[in-house]
Amino acid sequence: MVVRTYIDKNNTIQKDKEINTGRNPIAELYYGGSLNHTSYSRYLLYFDIVDLQNRYNNGEFGNLSNITHTLRMCNSSYFNTDLQGQKLLDEKQRTSSFDLICFRITGQTWDEGTGYDYSLPVVPPLQSDNNITFIEGASNWIYAETLDDWNEEGVYSGSPSGITVATQHFDKGNENIEMDLTSEVNDLITGGTTNFGYGVAFVQPLEEIITKPAQYVGFFTRHTQTYYQPFLQTINSEFIKDDRKNFYKNKVNKLYLYSNVGSEPTNLDNNPSVTIYDNEGNVFSAITTAQTIQATTGIYYAEVFVPDTAEDGVLYFDVWGDLNVNGISLSDVELDFEIKDDTEYYQIGNNEALPIQYALSLSGVKRDEKVKRGDKRKIMVSARLPFTVNESKVIDGLEYRLWVREGSTQVNVIEWQPINRAYLKNYFILDTSWMIPNRYFIDIKLTSNQEVIHYIDQMQFEVVNQVDELH
Repeated sequence: MVVRTYIDKNNTIQKDKEINTGRNPIAELYYGGSLNHTSYSRYLLYFDIVDLQNRYNNGEFGNLSNITHTLRMCNSSYFNTDLQGQKLLDEKQRTSSFDLICFRITGQTWDEGTGYDYSLPVVPPLQSDNNITFIEGASNWIYAETLDDWNEEGVYSGSPSGITVATQHFDKGNENIEMDLTSEVNDLITGGTTNFGYGVAFVQPLEEIITKPAQYVGFFTRHTQTYYQPFLQTINSEFIKDDRKNFYKNKVNKLYLYSNVGSEPTNLDNNPSVTIYDNEGNVFSAITTAQTIQATTGIYYAEVFVPDTAEDGVLYFDVWGDLNVNGISLSDVELDFEIKDDTEYYQIGNNEALPIQYALSLSGVKRDEKVKRGDKRKIMVSARLPFTVNESKVIDGLEYRLWVREGSTQVNVIEWQPINRAYLKNYFILDTSWMIPNRYFIDIKLTSNQEVIHYIDQMQFEVVNQVDELH
């Protein structure tokens, strides 16, 4: 599962200046200066983590052990290598071979402001009172808010080692920002750290360099008119891989328990326990509540290993206990699974397995459907066996990606992610709550015995705001 958290406010502040550029579509990070006076800028950003906290509290993220968070910002010269090393109109030069840090803003709230231009034009355009683009106001290098100075000018002075949360090296200078903030954001989610926002800056030794021309790198901000605005990308790498229908001995298998109340996935008050009984009714394994794992909302699993000494083709039973929902204690639930010979899984010999091709179909969203932003759909992926009409299987090796068109470019919104393999179906959840209104496309990829097959444009739909649809 992938979630994007978009930036709520941002600003680029310049050393010793009271200029506000909160509305500019490009964040200009530079260093340089002259005559023993250093000059550089820093980019500030803030994202709200309430949605991530809600997803964690409702069990969607499990215990956070499989969650990663990455700050992603698109370089303004990413799409044109001819811009490498070139100069801007103000004589700044696109830089290369540098490090950027992501630093934590501590103890202070700040405002984005309404400025646009980085400097006063030589020939100012005609401006009305409602169209002023050059503004000296908060936030800026001196002020966090109009009546509040920063505790230290520029957010921090001296070494930022105590507030640095990530560092990234740039070789050519046109790379995108992809900074791992997993530990930091998980602390925000669980309340271990207070969220005042973050910043991006050159490492301190570069800020202290005096050089001409000034060295520059630009990134799209949240005010860009393209799809490349910055965001925090959250990925839950935990996906469902239910082995109940294909439980092989001599292998670690996952057995799942699905908790639904009124047909809705619902968390239990605590993780369940499960006792495994063999075909003669003897206790084979007792798995405690501390050993079972919550995969996502209302879905739990236990890992079970049956040795190759077990008899083939017999039924084992898994009895799930400690089932409590909303303070109500429920009866134990008994399920079963068939023990299969491990030679069906470990195929070792002189026969080379051949890839299997399937006819795939998707359901859950109609083609060209207008989906209201905020809707959540379960996309079913049906894999039909070759030379059959209705015979389908639940299979491994399926992945999906979601993308949009930006001009002639395909822009990944969700890069390749595994598709759940549940007890009776393959599926994934399409959550549109964070998707920008646009037309989206879904591709499917199947990997079978080293053969990779792409099923292009299996589904396309449009995400719209309610007001857009009414209009």
